[in-house]
Amino acid sequence: MKVLYHCFGGTHSSVLAAAVHTGMLAPDEIPTPDKLLSLPLYDKQDGDDYGRIHYYGQDPAGHQVYIVGRRNHGAETEMILAGLYSAFGLQTGLKVVDSTPALNWAMQLGGYLSRGMGLKAIGRFLVTWGSRKAYRKVVGLVDEAKKELPED
Repeated sequence: MKVLYHCFGGTHSSVLAAAVHTGMLAPDEIPTPDKLLSLPLYDKQDGDDYGRIHYYGQDPAGHQVYIVGRRNHGAETEMILAGLYSAFGLQTGLKVVDSTPALNWAMQLGGYLSRGMGLKAIGRFLVTWGSRKAYRKVVGLVDEAKKELPED
């Protein structure tokens, strides 16, 4: 089974969710700002990366985890992926998860300042602070997604 977490930029909430899902981040321990910034792709993608699906790792059950930034096209992204899976005869095997419900104002503003405006110092301060505040929500989102996956 493949799991795809998607968010606006593919650089904050989807990365957090994928890191929790793959075990890079412990679900019961809020990560430090340094730990967040050391995650692959966290606050690192830019406009050229929108729509590119990135492999993030594998969970203990063997499910492959991916992320993608899809700008304001959440519903469209899910419809396109479902259509592709159907067109190629892959009716099962993909779980698509929108990670934006875990976002808060600090993550949105920090991401915009860091990625959109290039103001990395203040942007990263805000986005890591917001990510730490949203962490329990991200863990809950991942837990819900995992409940819908087969165990083998």
